[in-house]
This record gives sequence, structure tokens and C-alpha cells, in this order.
Amino acid sequence: MEWLIALLAVAALAAGVSWYAAGAGRRPLTAEERARLAPGNTVRLSDGEIHYILRGPEDGQVVVLAHGFGVPHFVFEQIATGLAEAGYRVVLFDHFGRGWSDRPRASYDIDFFDRELDELITALQVKEPIVLLGYSMGGVIAAEFAARHADRVAALVLLAPAGLMIQPFLGKVFGELLRIPLLGDWLWRLRGHALLLNDDVFKEGAAPDRSLQGDNTVQMTYSGFYNALLQSWRHLPMSDRDAAFRDAARSVPTLALFGDRDDTIPPQSVDRLRKAAPTAEVEIIEGGSHVMVYEMHDVVTQWIVGFLEREPA
Repeated sequence: MEWLIALLAVAALAAGVSWYAAGAGRRPLTAEERARLAPGNTVRLSDGEIHYILRGPEDGQVVVLAHGFGVPHFVFEQIATGLAEAGYRVVLFDHFGRGWSDRPRASYDIDFFDRELDELITALQVKEPIVLLGYSMGGVIAAEFAARHADRVAALVLLAPAGLMIQPFLGKVFGELLRIPLLGDWLWRLRGHALLLNDDVFKEGAAPDRSLQGDNTVQMTYSGFYNALLQSWRHLPMSDRDAAFRDAARSVPTLALFGDRDDTIPPQSVDRLRKAAPTAEVEIIEGGSHVMVYEMHDVVTQWIVGFLEREPA
């Protein structure tokens, strides 16, 4: 019995040490730090301060860009520039838990993100209805918002949207283990950083103007980022939300762009969206990967502008 107690004590100590070591060096995101380094402004919502940037003419049609799981607003840098140059008023922002926004301890479920968008649009006092663009995880958030608030959305643009089908980008077995309380928290704290560094955004080879226009590791140095991603993984449905896309497309003109080389959103998503939302305009970008938002930003922007010109607000 004594050896068993000793073994458990050693195991508990090892777990505690590894937990502490995995989070060592992360610091709170303070208002002073954000004011010194963040490129935009913040506005207070019910869940905290959210970071945003405005681009383009003030009288332009408003386009709100909702980013995905782990890369903040600058994943849209090239598209935002293109839309602003085309005369649109662009709203870039960081989801709570990411970038320069606060990292509240929350479930990060669809109601959380719906409230985030609802309050952000209201707080910025932008002209409505807006064009809402969602990329990857932001796609299911945008579709759900359009389905719930069709009167506030003039058009919906989906870029490689999650919410239909998704590859197990965190690993099939590991991804399921992450859903288990305590065990999942410990595993994510130990392995989350390494997994994120394997993302396509860190792959080299693209020309400078077709690369990510920001350092995705900066947000990782502040506490709360990894927990926000874990809670999003646990509570925000990344698949089988066909009904949301159906309801959104019934009320709002919808464009969906998919890449034929996307390793995250499988081609079956295209078929499911066409079946769920037959009125949506669905296109496949030849050569497009999951990061076509910057690797092929000119092609993507051209599709968006063309669609919005055909579907005036």
C-alpha cells in the first residue's frame, strides 16, 4: 500500500510540474499592453473588451469579417485591403480569447459568439444591414448569426466554412480526449502549443504578399488563449449544423467559396451545403487550400466583390 501511495504522489507531482511548466511565461493581456501594441481600438461588450479595426470609406457598405479558430483578424489583411479599396467599410475584429481581445472564462459556444457579434455591431453603430463574412470557424458563427438575425444581414459570404464537415485537425483520438474534463485540460496544456505550430499558417514557401500578414505566436504568449480554443473545440459545433446554413440562405443572399485542396474542410461539405441551401451560390476555387484567404486573396476578393455587386444591399 505504501508503494502505491508513493507512486500516486510522484505521479501527482509530475502532473503538477508539467502543468506549471507548460504555462510558464504566459502573462495577462493588460490594457496597457494592448494600448502599446495593438493596431486598432477596443470597445466594451458584456463579456469584456473586444479589439477591432475599421478600414475603407465611412459611407461604404459595411462588411464584418469573422475569422476562424486560431488566427486573429490579420488572416483577412489582404482581403480587407481589397474590399476597402473597392469602396466597402470593413470591420476587422478579434474573437474573444484571440488576438488583442479579452479572454473571458466562458463556454465559447454558439450563443457566446452570437452575443459577441450582436453586441459588436450595435456598439460600433455601423450602418445596417451589414454584409457578414465568415471564414472557417467563423463560417458557422456567421451562418448562425444570419439565421437568427436576418434583418441585420444584407448578404452572407462563407469562406471554407466549418459547420458542415471538418477533418479532425487536432487528431481524431486526441480531439475526443480533449473533450474530457481535467484530462483534456491537461493534455491541451501540454500539447496544444506544438499542435498549433503545425498549422498551415506556419508553412513557408508563399510569396510575401500571399503570406499571413501577422505573427500568430504573439497571442500565444498571453494567458487565456489556449483555454479559449479548448472551450471553443468543446462547445462550438464544427459539423452537422446544416440547418443553420439552410435557414440563413433562405433569408439572406449567400455566397460560399471552397478550395479544392483544402485539407481541413473536406469536399463533402460542398455537397452538403448545396443540398441544405440550394439558393446559395457555391463555388470551388481551383488550387485553393484552407488558407486561400491570403494565398489566393486576389481571386477570393474578386469573387466577393462580384457577388456583392450582383446582390446590392
